[in-house]
Amino acid sequence: MMPLRTYIDTARARIGRVATTAGAATLTAGLFTDAVTLPGLTAALGAALLGVGFSPRLMAAHDKVKPIAMMVYASPHAGMAGILVAERVASGGVARLVEAGAVTAWTAGVWWIRPALLAKRIAKPWPATEQHQEAAPAVVQELADPAARWWAENVAREGGIAPGTRLVATQRIDADRKAAVIAATTPGEPVPEISITRLSALTDIPEDKISIDPIPGRGAGLRMLTIGKKREASADTWTEIARTALPGVELVETNTYELKELR
Repeated sequence: MMPLRTYIDTARARIGRVATTAGAATLTAGLFTDAVTLPGLTAALGAALLGVGFSPRLMAAHDKVKPIAMMVYASPHAGMAGILVAERVASGGVARLVEAGAVTAWTAGVWWIRPALLAKRIAKPWPATEQHQEAAPAVVQELADPAARWWAENVAREGGIAPGTRLVATQRIDADRKAAVIAATTPGEPVPEISITRLSALTDIPEDKISIDPIPGRGAGLRMLTIGKKREASADTWTEIARTALPGVELVETNTYELKELR
């Protein structure tokens, strides 16, 4: 069984063919009688307005291509209206030959080019810009860390404990210890005050095992998050964190924490 989308596209294509045939018949009749002029103009105008106004793809098109797509879609309707008016105004022998040629050209052009389909292709969503494509891997890498993803969904969400922040540079020291860096999402803005009480309630970790401190050598846009029970550790451990998580930072105080996983 074919997908529903295939049936819809097939139906639209057939309706377009029927409409082209009806338009060609109306234009041909207009060569011999004026009785079809007004109905033909009304039908052309109505079809154009309905087609443009009720096409989700045309209405959602990028602002730079929307006018072009709409003009392409309405071009056969406008051409048909122009030929009908010409048939009504000019009725001489030579004029009729020119009008007959115009009818033939209109029919062949619309049948072959299929302006409605072409307009929808023009109106397709634009691909991501090069800047967005370059930035995407960093975001994916950042949220690939379960802790960073948890932070984004539970802590940094709108109305959460720390909106406008993200968890980056997560570094596991060993099987039971972990440290991470909290960063402000807006450049030039500091990391907001984060309630350790609320974070403790959210994570079910005692308050005395959670600390958020400035990072030596860095500005207020970054903070170090540590979770777990304090115990003695060598300075080499924290030097390694600085080297891998935040290159160029020299940590002058060393504390190690036992990690209880965020959940």
